[in-house]
Amino acid sequence: MLAAVVSLPLCLTVAACSVPGAGDAADGDGRQASSVAAVCKAPDFQGPYADAFRRGWEQAGSELAKRILEDCRITDAELTEVFDAQNTCLAPYGLAVSKGQLSQVRGDVLGADEMNDRNTECAGKTDLWIVESLYDDIHDNPDNLDADALKRAEYECLRRQDLLPEPITEQEYLDMGPAGGLNEEENVERTRVWNDFFRIYMERDENGAPNPDYDAAKAERFWQCQADPLNQR
Repeated sequence: MLAAVVSLPLCLTVAACSVPGAGDAADGDGRQASSVAAVCKAPDFQGPYADAFRRGWEQAGSELAKRILEDCRITDAELTEVFDAQNTCLAPYGLAVSKGQLSQVRGDVLGADEMNDRNTECAGKTDLWIVESLYDDIHDNPDNLDADALKRAEYECLRRQDLLPEPITEQEYLDMGPAGGLNEEENVERTRVWNDFFRIYMERDENGAPNPDYDAAKAERFWQCQADPLNQR
């Protein structure tokens, strides 16, 4: 008898989880530079993610993961291969995994802890999390920019798409919001300034009430610039 499908969102159950759209390609539009891939070969890794590829390649226990990582790029097809291997491992337990979702598709109903244990056990054999996390990192930040550079990219994305509520300089933007090296009081104040400046993109106010100034038409693009500024056009 088939059991009802039970699903768990992996962002709640896996320590490191980043879930772009399932169709997003880490290399589909050239974000993983072909020039790097042409010269990169394990163990002589090169490019902005050289250290990450080296660590992943050294930690990987499966031949599949080592083959995928050895050329400094991870294609959609290669990510699918790892998910296929994970699902082959999970099949005897009646489980299936896709990007961001672990589901029970048949057999006796398992508890969430047991589902996660089986998924973790299989991921240790397939190296799914090593490959998937690096795939996601490269998609979200192809040049492996530091926090300050990403903040500058956010500003440029907002400026280019006319999402700044009023004109401000890049430095003024950088001075908003929490930052490392500041004490709690300073970060609280910077957060207050940021929230006040961008309040038109907040659906609700600080008390949870509907925000009468909410600009729904622009809010989606605003949050896309915040989440993934390098990939907005």
